Amino acid sequence: MLQMLKFRRREGHALTHPTAIGYARLQHGRARRGRLRAVALIVYSLGAAGLLAASAAAQLAQQTQDPLAQRLAHLGEEADTLAHSLPSFTCTESVQSQELHGRKVVRGVRFTATLRAQRDAEGKLRESFDLETVDGAPWNHGAFSIPAYVEGGFSRALRYFAPAQQACYRYTLSPDAGGSRIDFVAAPHLPPDNACTTEGTRGFALLDAQGNVTHLERSVSPRYSRLYREAPFASIDFAPVPLNGVAYPLSRHIVAELSGAGSTGRFEAQYSACKLFTATVTIHPGPNSGETPDSLPH
Repeated sequence: MLQMLKFRRREGHALTHPTAIGYARLQHGRARRGRLRAVALIVYSLGAAGLLAASAAAQLAQQTQDPLAQRLAHLGEEADTLAHSLPSFTCTESVQSQELHGRKVVRGVRFTATLRAQRDAEGKLRESFDLETVDGAPWNHGAFSIPAYVEGGFSRALRYFAPAQQACYRYTLSPDAGGSRIDFVAAPHLPPDNACTTEGTRGFALLDAQGNVTHLERSVSPRYSRLYREAPFASIDFAPVPLNGVAYPLSRHIVAELSGAGSTGRFEAQYSACKLFTATVTIHPGPNSGETPDSLPH
């Protein structure tokens, strides 16, 4: 059984246990290469049968004039774009992480970092960050505790509307100020061989007049949270960010919460100055070569 919001400190170490919201590890008085990694905020798992059924549903949605079907088709395209086409990028991340007993904050930290989201060899977007400040002061590579940290709020933020997942939910459309709202809940009475991992999931998304998502909230059951190590509650605000000439709906504000035995973890992050991630390589002359960089052989 996962232990939530329990910490232990050892000499030169500060580490958290794995939790339903995430874990962070710092060792030997410094973060491993200045980067902390956490479990996924959202887990994506599909089987071939569910993929084919949902794909057929998405094609049908694109052929109809029904407002709900049209919005689901658009959101499905955006979900797939984030999952498979979103390029590597970097943002400034500002985080407040807290542990609460009732309404009292018993542990907390604020930090800023440079977040990097990079595609690995398998095409998955991996998140890591380099710390910049801790509680308002430049990070001195010392150890500290992070009560709650989450990741996965970019490439998988819209997975509830992915074409391959739409058969797993029931959707309802209603008007909202200046746009519309789509509520979603895990579909009941699915066949035994379904590939959905949606137990106890429900939420809603707010869309602007063009059908673009601006806000999403979702919750999952305690059992689902334990099984898949997901935050029981998450809220995301979106903003379009141009990368390689394409505007992607990136998360600009994330709030996530989890409940433990008498404790609540709260994670809140703001993301700004997001841009395409590029790596640079500097070549220096050898110590005895007498060459300058301009004269290095090509």
